[in-house]
Amino acid sequence: MPATASGGASLELVSGPDLGGGFLHQLTVERLGAVQKFIFHAQEGGMDANGPPKGSPVPFGWRPSSTMCPIGGRLCWHREFAVPLSDALLVRNAYNRTRFVMEAMIAQEYGGIPVPFDAAFETVADALNGAEPRIPWFVGGRMALRVQGANVEPREIQLGTTPEGVARIATTLQEFATEPAAPTEWDGRPVLAARAFVGTLRAGARVGWAIPTDERESHRLSEWTILSNGVTPVSIDWHGRPIPVAPPEATLLGLTELGGTGSLEGLESWLVERPADRPLLERLVHASTLSATQRTEFLGRY
Repeated sequence: MPATASGGASLELVSGPDLGGGFLHQLTVERLGAVQKFIFHAQEGGMDANGPPKGSPVPFGWRPSSTMCPIGGRLCWHREFAVPLSDALLVRNAYNRTRFVMEAMIAQEYGGIPVPFDAAFETVADALNGAEPRIPWFVGGRMALRVQGANVEPREIQLGTTPEGVARIATTLQEFATEPAAPTEWDGRPVLAARAFVGTLRAGARVGWAIPTDERESHRLSEWTILSNGVTPVSIDWHGRPIPVAPPEATLLGLTELGGTGSLEGLESWLVERPADRPLLERLVHASTLSATQRTEFLGRY
């Protein structure tokens, strides 16, 4: 029998219960017409699931169910995607890889297991650089600083692209996909996005790429909208590969918007060696979400 979601909608079980990383996983679909709402469920497992897990999947973009989940009960985390029924197989493949790599992601996040960022990024860069026709992409976030020589440790590999590029990157990295290219939410923000775990089932790195779909955010100049605002990524050579990188001004401002100027600690000597593109920096700051005080502090540190 189909389960009933809040609001009376019917949830059909597509797969599960399946095991992975100390969770019981289920995949459900809520039929909404031409577009289906697929939901990944991760329920805290007991001894039969080799649980309880060593931590929650919140750092991977999951959120606890806001009500009693009809599939997973009280301790159930979700990822939701609006996907055409024609893409159902892609969703199921991503769901299966998610549960298979959940143990590795949990071990990295909570067990201190090293992440092979460089090896994973080599795979990503080779795949994207080799795609025909060319995919518009660049690396941003802390990984962008890392490949430019900054002494930082990213938590994942973050890519920027265009709305059309979201699906093309997902196709290129399809064997590693953990989330389909689809409208979804990241940290409560509506995005067109996808995710992957690049590497083996036991060792790899999380990779994510997204475009904001909120009209205001999609038009605002930020690290992740540089392509649509006519800002060209910086091209660098890394491990013998040409790598398009978000301008450092955009990355540093993005980190500050997320975590304040404390996010720039330890980068002072690296910044001294890189004179700022002042016009671009001022454009970014003017369009930012920082308060007037934060803008002054940020400009003073750069």
